[in-house]
Amino acid sequence: MWTTVRLIITLVTIKGWHSRQLDFILAYPQADMDRDIYMKLLKGFKIKEKQSKEGYCLKLLKNIYGLKQAGRVWNQHLHKGLLRLKLLPVKTLSLPILSEGHNAGGVHR
Repeated sequence: MWTTVRLIITLVTIKGWHSRQLDFILAYPQADMDRDIYMKLLKGFKIKEKQSKEGYCLKLLKNIYGLKQAGRVWNQHLHKGLLRLKLLPVKTLSLPILSEGHNAGGVHR
């Protein structure tokens, strides 16, 4: 992976391209779940008065850190969003996204 990053930085420098870096804060919770996942009620979770917590669970609507599939779900969410912006993955490299336009993220010519 670092070879790819160094290659892109080198190309950006030599060719005089403009580049942007994105850091997604709370990235995983942005992605909707692609299947039903339930979890036990957390300690301290309150429900209606005088009711037992037994028999209750939570259905996750959004992805959360710690799930086995969290990275895959986020990757699919990100991939769909980049395709909507008409950004295409580079088939021979594993990381960067290239764009011909000047109004999108990624590396520009």
